[in-house]
Amino acid sequence: MIKRLQLVADAVGPIARGHPWVYREGLRGHAEVGELVQLVDPRNRPVSFGIFDEGAISVRVLGREVTSLDRVLSDRLARADSLRFRVVPGVTDCWRVVNGAGDGLPGIVIDRYGELAVLRLYSKAWVPHLELITRSIKRLGWVGSIARRLGVTRVDGREGLDVLHGQVPDVVHVQEHGIQLLVRPREGQKTGLFLDQRENRRRVGELAPGRRVLNLFGYNGGFSIHAAMAGAAHVHTVDLSEPALEDAREIFRMNGLDPRQHAFEKADIFRWKPTAPVDLLICDPPSLTHGKKSDGAARTAYRDLSRLVSPWVSKDGLLAASSCSARLTFDAWERAVRDGIKRAGQWASLERAEAPADHPVATEHPEGRYLKFLVLRRLT
Repeated sequence: MIKRLQLVADAVGPIARGHPWVYREGLRGHAEVGELVQLVDPRNRPVSFGIFDEGAISVRVLGREVTSLDRVLSDRLARADSLRFRVVPGVTDCWRVVNGAGDGLPGIVIDRYGELAVLRLYSKAWVPHLELITRSIKRLGWVGSIARRLGVTRVDGREGLDVLHGQVPDVVHVQEHGIQLLVRPREGQKTGLFLDQRENRRRVGELAPGRRVLNLFGYNGGFSIHAAMAGAAHVHTVDLSEPALEDAREIFRMNGLDPRQHAFEKADIFRWKPTAPVDLLICDPPSLTHGKKSDGAARTAYRDLSRLVSPWVSKDGLLAASSCSARLTFDAWERAVRDGIKRAGQWASLERAEAPADHPVATEHPEGRYLKFLVLRRLT
């Protein structure tokens, strides 16, 4: 018999409409972490069911009707996988297979790198069901090996990678829009690459021909290689990690480009400046907001970064700015960027984008909208 937990009155509406999280203060009762529970309203009428978690989010909601976890996982994972073959364009074999609540599996992320599936759990509720999750992933036709990437502090408490099926190499080569990329699933950021920037990298390539390009916080050069392959006059990649820069050089070599014709520099962006203005500046920092930092402090951080880098853009040059922080809405972040760049002249906004179609967001879950990308042109 599934345990029934009662929602407080204020929590019923959002959950009934499809919000995937029940916060601790919205629930009466307790269950074991990973236990399936039915959620009822104050009059004991069923509202939805989910999986019990610990921490600020007490339940990850899985739907209205109680269903076995095996069926939920196998059905939703298969449907999510099928969708990706329809929405991921170009010659590409790396993408997000499951994006948490956007695929009906809140707290689960699965990324594909060729024949390797990399799982990351953002909820302790799923840890007791790791074997069941692994079995569901193995049913996907392209999977040759499965790894679980650790590093979510509240879930794992440690870094590293656990091999769940097959053999996981230190380095995997994949394609993104026909461009060769290098992935380190054991050591790279997130699960190996920032897959959410795929279409923005392609767009930067389209904007790059003939331009002098500066890629700040460049990591292993994803934006850089797209720009260089598209015919940028020169690409300068700056990052604080020398191993990441060496991978960027290797990616250039993999694609038939001589990295010596471009620049790769280890530096702290906040204590550095270029020797001359550039035609296309890419500024995609790691999250500048952490923990309980206020929205005001977050806006200040992005405003100050934009104020620092915007003078480095030439007249008629482009600034491609991005943020991966869910702390600020797109509009709030864009206002911070605009406040930062105004001292460097007059600007016009050309484009704005969010995460691509393999990163779906549940319509009742605005917290899932985190990626922001903006292209601006300097007029004066």
